[in-house]
Amino acid sequence: MKICLVGAGGGIGRQLLKTFSASHSVSAVYRTLPQQLAADIEAVRFADSVGLKDALNGADVVVHAALNTKARSKDFIAANRDVTETLLSLIQPETCKLFVYFSSQVVYAALDPVQNPVQGEDAALADRPGLDNYTRLKLIEEERVISVCREKGIDYLIVRPTVVMGPNMQWSSGIVSAMRMAPFGLKGRTINLIHVEDLSHQLLALIERDVRNEVVNLGDLDVTSDDYFRHAAQLAHRPMFFAPNWLSGAAGKAIPSTLWFFAHNVRVDAEKVRRLSGVATNRRLGDFFEAPARVVEARSLDDISAVVRSGRPYHAIGRGYFLWFNDKLNSDQLVMEHYSGVVGLRDGLLTVKAGTTLRDMLDFLTPQDLTLGTLPEFVDISAGACFFAEVHGSSREFIAVYDLITAIRYVDRDGVEKYAPRNDLEWDRLREGNGIVVTEVTFRCQSNYRLANVIEWHPDTALEGYVNGGYLANFSTTVHWYPRSREMMVYNVNPLADDRPKDRGPFAPMRGSPAAMQKLLLSLRLRGRLRIVGRSEQVLAPWTGVPAKQLVGKLFRDARRRVRNMEVCVPDSCAGAFIAQLRQKMPEMGLTPGQGVGVRFTRQPSTGRGFVWVEMTSRNVAQMHAMIELARQTCGDTFWLHRGKYVPAWIGGDHLFIPRAGGPVFELPEQAEAGLMDATRHS
Repeated sequence: MKICLVGAGGGIGRQLLKTFSASHSVSAVYRTLPQQLAADIEAVRFADSVGLKDALNGADVVVHAALNTKARSKDFIAANRDVTETLLSLIQPETCKLFVYFSSQVVYAALDPVQNPVQGEDAALADRPGLDNYTRLKLIEEERVISVCREKGIDYLIVRPTVVMGPNMQWSSGIVSAMRMAPFGLKGRTINLIHVEDLSHQLLALIERDVRNEVVNLGDLDVTSDDYFRHAAQLAHRPMFFAPNWLSGAAGKAIPSTLWFFAHNVRVDAEKVRRLSGVATNRRLGDFFEAPARVVEARSLDDISAVVRSGRPYHAIGRGYFLWFNDKLNSDQLVMEHYSGVVGLRDGLLTVKAGTTLRDMLDFLTPQDLTLGTLPEFVDISAGACFFAEVHGSSREFIAVYDLITAIRYVDRDGVEKYAPRNDLEWDRLREGNGIVVTEVTFRCQSNYRLANVIEWHPDTALEGYVNGGYLANFSTTVHWYPRSREMMVYNVNPLADDRPKDRGPFAPMRGSPAAMQKLLLSLRLRGRLRIVGRSEQVLAPWTGVPAKQLVGKLFRDARRRVRNMEVCVPDSCAGAFIAQLRQKMPEMGLTPGQGVGVRFTRQPSTGRGFVWVEMTSRNVAQMHAMIELARQTCGDTFWLHRGKYVPAWIGGDHLFIPRAGGPVFELPEQAEAGLMDATRHS
C-alpha cells in the first residue's frame, strides 16, 4: 500500500511516519523539509505544487494530519482551510481510495454536557456561539471532507484523537514542565488518554481493515483529572494544589472550547476504535508520561554505548556553557566530563578523549613548546564540543578549532565505536547531530609562539572599517562595541617582534563589563604599560576557567529572567550590511547603559572565506531574536549561530555549523544592497 502522509513533521506526524513506513511505502509531505530522512522515505514540500500533486496521485491512501499553528487569530481558520481545500482539490478517485482527516475530540464542545455525558461518534454536532477557532475549524472541515469525498466518490475516514500523550507531547512532557512553574490542577474531571504510538497503530489497523466512511475516536484510557495532575506534579517534584470546587465551577465558563473536558465532567467513548481496529493496549497512567530523564556519567566506552543503545532520547554534554543560556532539555543527559585524558602525542598530532578540556590540552602541550593554532578566550571547553560547535577565536588563519581536527572516533547509532579521518563531506553530515557521540579527537598542533596585544579605544565610527577588511591588518582582532557611548575597545594581537621594558604580562580581562568599568580595570592592570605580552595561549585564552563555575552556572540557569548569550556569524561579504542594519536597529532594541556587543573575525585563507561573529549578552531575549532577523534580512539563509550558546528552538541544524565541504555559496540579498553601500561609504 502507498500512503501519502501530509503533516509528517508534526508531533503526531513523526510517529505516524515511523509506524506506516515499517510496513508500507510512504511519501511524507512537510512544510519545511527536515535535515535528515530515511532513504526509503519520499519527502515533499507542501509548497512544491508539482511534487505535492505527484505524491497525492501516487498514493492509495492520503492522511491529512497537518495543522498550521503559526497562523493566529482570524487567520487561523482561513490558513488551515486553504491546506485542506488544496488537498481535496487534488485527490482523484482513480488513485485515492481513502482520505483520512485528523479532527479532534474538541468537536464535542459543541454538545450539551448535561444531555451528553458520554461523547460518542454518532452524536449530531453543530457550530454554536462561544467556540474557539480550533474547535470551529474541526467542525467545519469534518463536514467539508465528507461532502467533497462523497461528491468525488472517494471513501473517507475521520478520526478524533483524545488527549495525545508520549515523548515531547504537550500533554505529557509539557504538563510536567508546567507543573514545575505552577503545580495547580482541577479535580472531578474525566480525561481520556491515548499514547501517540497506540494512536498510530490504531489508525494503521483501521486503514488495513478497510474501515471506511466512518468517524472514529482514537482513545484509550479514562483517568481522573485528580490522578493526572497529581502524577505530573510528582514527576516535576512539586506539591500538588487543587482548585476548590467553587472555583472550578466558576472557571468552567472561562475555559476555551479546546479544553472543554476541563470545564465539564464528561467521558469520551473509545469502544468503537477497539472494536474496529482490534488494537488492545494495557497501559497504566504512568506509561503515558515520559520516564524521568536520567543523568548518566560517561566513565567508559561501555557507558556511552549503553546510553546510545537504550532507545531513550538523550543528549551529550561536555564542558561548556550551553546549559547556562538555554532551557533544560527533557531527554537523558550523557555527561562526558569524566571521559577525559590524553591518549597520545605523535608527529605533532594530539589525541584526547572527548571530555578533555582545551585547558588540559594546553597544560600538556606547553612544556613541550607546542600549542593550538587558534583558541577561544575561554578554554574550559571540551574537545568533543569542538567537533560539533564552532569554537572560535579571532584568527585570520582558522575559522574555528574544528579546523585543527584531523580525526575522530565516535559511537554510532548502534553503539559501535568507529574511526573517521578528516573528510569534510562526511564530517558535515556527522555534525548535523544524527545521533553520534564523539569519543576521541585528534588535533594538529604547532610550535608555540609569543604574542603582543595592544588595546586601543576608538569612536565606534571606526567599526565598519574593521568589518570591511581592516581586521586583516592583525593576526587577531577583537572589538567590544559600546553603542550607547559610541565608542569601542579593540584588541590588536600580533606576533611579538621585540621585547620592551613597558610590556605587561597576560591577565584575564573583563571584556564584557561596561565601558567605564573596563577603562578603570585596564588602567589598574596596565599601569601605563602599552602591551600585554605572553605565550600564544596566555594572550589568546587568558581565561583558564570561570571562578566558582558551578555557582555561576546555577545563577544563570535559575534566574527569574534568564541571561542569554548569543553569537551570530555572517560571511564577511555581507557583514558590512549586517552591522549597518544593526546600528540602525539599536535604538529600538533597548540596550541598557554599558551594554556592549562583541565582534570577532575569523578566516580560512585556503578558500578566502572570512566570517564576522557578533555576540550579545542580555536578559532581553527579543534583542537576540532581532539580531537573527537582521542576519536573515542581510544574508538570506547564510548565517549561523554558535551552538554552544543560546539557540532558539526554531533554529535548524543548517544554521549551527559552517559547511567545510565546498563552503557555502553566498549571494547578497537585494534588500541588503543599500545597507552595504551605506556601510562602505561610511568606512
